[in-house]
Amino acid sequence: MTDKYDRRSSMNSGLDDPPNSRLFIIGSKLLCEDDFRKAFQEFGSIEEIWTVRDRQTGESKGVTYVKYSKTSEAARAMEAMNGKCIGNLNRSIRVMIAASRDQGSKRDSNEEEKTQRLFVVVPKTMTDSELYDYFKIFGDVDYATIMRDRETRESKGFAYVKYFKFSHAAAAFEGCDRKYKAVFAEPRKSNIKNDDKYSSPWGSLNKINSAALPIPDVSSSSSYTKLIAIVSPQVNQDQLWKLFDIVPGLDYCHLRLEGRPKPNRGIASIVYNSSQWAAYAKEKLHGFEYPPGNRIIVKPDHEGLRNLDSGRSSSSERQKQADIFQIAETIAQASNLIQAAGLSPDILQAKLGLLPISKDGESQCNVKLPDPQPLASMDQETMSRCFIVCTPSPPQNSVLKDVFSRFGNLIDVYMLNNRNCGFAKYASTESAENAIKTLHGSEICGVRLKVLKAEERQDHNRKRQRLEEKS
Repeated sequence: MTDKYDRRSSMNSGLDDPPNSRLFIIGSKLLCEDDFRKAFQEFGSIEEIWTVRDRQTGESKGVTYVKYSKTSEAARAMEAMNGKCIGNLNRSIRVMIAASRDQGSKRDSNEEEKTQRLFVVVPKTMTDSELYDYFKIFGDVDYATIMRDRETRESKGFAYVKYFKFSHAAAAFEGCDRKYKAVFAEPRKSNIKNDDKYSSPWGSLNKINSAALPIPDVSSSSSYTKLIAIVSPQVNQDQLWKLFDIVPGLDYCHLRLEGRPKPNRGIASIVYNSSQWAAYAKEKLHGFEYPPGNRIIVKPDHEGLRNLDSGRSSSSERQKQADIFQIAETIAQASNLIQAAGLSPDILQAKLGLLPISKDGESQCNVKLPDPQPLASMDQETMSRCFIVCTPSPPQNSVLKDVFSRFGNLIDVYMLNNRNCGFAKYASTESAENAIKTLHGSEICGVRLKVLKAEERQDHNRKRQRLEEKS
């Protein structure tokens, strides 16, 4: 055993070469090296399989590393094998990309970014659309953005390309022209310092002890072990796993984000090893706010059982049934929120953008607005910015864009993440001034606006701004 550890110490320098080519796998202690080799060798050339063992007893700790010769091989293996059962055991494994030696055991809340986002060097004459068109040949691109000087809008000669899937980012990393000098970008710094900010029904996620949970008091007639959860797109796979793993018996948890180009919700499939714990998780976590202000919808996944019993429904019919069930569940949750907030149906629909603003804007705005105007090009120089404060919370962004674009030359309007304030950027100072005169103190969709001239950025802040651009 000593030889094994010595051999690993001598190989440490090559563990992260190429980057993200090493898998971290959590599974049963009964699994052996042959089980992992048989299950993972189909995805590429395996350089090493190492099971973490107790130094005293030699017993497996249930953690195994699998090192591939290529990043793309590790990507395919992770996406295919996460949540699967191997070695004739009825217990699923969890597969992740192993943290680099520099990173240690610490993981960021936006950890998935390190496998999906590339940093590339680009010619200064290249446009965003040209960058996007080139890199989309490797897979589905979330965004491709060239970094530009805030004042001159000239290219800085580098860009970020983010994919929806790790395997597509890996294909681009390995297959793109060498002139781009592609590397995996470091995850952007999260605004959330740690997971303790989000408390579970029993306390901190980091400090919870499942042995201290009360014995579940749920109906013994519950026959489901699989749950479906609808969560905020801010929640990532690790956070969701921690939350549902508070309840003992968690076998599988997989999260996928829906909505493009920007995800608008997460759909999770969760499986427990007993119907008792599944029912307990549903009872405790349904309606829980995680993160604060975002309610989780948890429901049993009966659809699988019904399909096995009947075998008669078509896939389209099953999808329709699932959609109806989901809509009914969402309406029930929304009704409670509407009633608690005291919102009228008209105001609510306007806030959601379901009622279009009329030509004169009188139906949703208490001031008369000019006729709609086309947006300015995103490439135009920003001549003036408006600072916007929405009380109590901002309406849908499409509503804001419709209102602020009516003064002409609007480049973009956006709200800061998880804030009730934001900015409108104009290519004309006159347009910005007109927007301020008309909209300051007005109400749109029941939301009161403050619209002020944004202060120009000071020189001593520019270093911080450059860092934010790079992130």
